[in-house]
Amino acid sequence: MRLLVSVISAEEARRALAGGADIIDVKDPGEGALGAPSPRILSEVVQEIGAAAPVSVALGDLPNLPHTAALAARGAALSGADYVKVGLRGVRELEAAVALMRAVADAVQPNTAVIAAAYGDADALDPPALAPRWLPELVDRAGVSGALVDTFVKDGRGLYGWLSDSELSDLIARTHRAGASFAVAGQLTLDQLRRAPADVVGVRSAVCRGGDRAADLDAELVAAAVAELRAGSGRVGSHRGMIRVPTGRVEPGLRTTTATPVRRTASGR
Repeated sequence: MRLLVSVISAEEARRALAGGADIIDVKDPGEGALGAPSPRILSEVVQEIGAAAPVSVALGDLPNLPHTAALAARGAALSGADYVKVGLRGVRELEAAVALMRAVADAVQPNTAVIAAAYGDADALDPPALAPRWLPELVDRAGVSGALVDTFVKDGRGLYGWLSDSELSDLIARTHRAGASFAVAGQLTLDQLRRAPADVVGVRSAVCRGGDRAADLDAELVAAAVAELRAGSGRVGSHRGMIRVPTGRVEPGLRTTTATPVRRTASGR
């Protein structure tokens, strides 16, 4: 189980890395749950981090426009992102989501891992978005590297206010069977980081001062989150040896089900 920490600047990226974050995620919370940062900020973070950790970037809550999504993903990949996260706010039907994610995958693979992100509160949105229950089938059909479940509305309820432990465990198991990794996020507190057997746990509010995602990121809080994850490393994250996501800036985007890395693309299934 690895810790993904969302940052808004190169300075925050330095703090997150100092605290022990495994993955540095670049976003702009002011533009939404998966708000995209400016190209300048992404480039500054990539330059700051170098080879110290993989860099993830949020592409935003995208509309159902595959070419628009693909172009945004290509720009992020060329800027040095190891992962691109695609927010599926503007898509409700599985077929449309598959087409969108295939377009993104074709634009960036094999050098960048693609993550499909759905929302635990999808059915409560107006209009509703793609339900998380479709994520395992989506990643399998689109041939992308992994899935993420987050929350769109940041009202304090957090991920477990919308999805139960059993629902998350089922999603994770089905995604693993599809050969992909699974990440959880959504205003998680420190005591919730090991609650689901995910491959990656994403945080921002938990590592910001006062628990406010708009406040400054604190390296000591990142270290506390890392310590919490490591304390349970023997009980959860047992799929790490079977399902691998990028661990550095060399050969990112690999997916494995054995000891031998393999690539999977939407057009090569």
